[in-house]
Amino acid sequence: EALSVMGPTLLRPGGRLAVLSYHSMEDRATKRIMRDGTLHPTPETYEKDIYGNLLGPPRPFKPLSSKARSARAAEVKLNKRARSAKLRVADRCDT
Repeated sequence: EALSVMGPTLLRPGGRLAVLSYHSMEDRATKRIMRDGTLHPTPETYEKDIYGNLLGPPRPFKPLSSKARSARAAEVKLNKRARSAKLRVADRCDT
């Protein structure tokens, strides 16, 4: 939850946020914050006008990809704990 509150204020617009998570629940929370800007989205978060533009609150981040990056097989072979690590990266929007 600290990421949703502190993340946008710590980065300048155009800055890049990288989060490495080791648990699926951490990764889910990171994904929601980067995609929606909050851990607890409301129906207004996804509301769109007739042209498909989002009407909800402005989103502080724009994810660079929809998928999280995982460790390669060579890294997992050297470090068994790396198999659960997920990397997500997002840019700070100019809101």
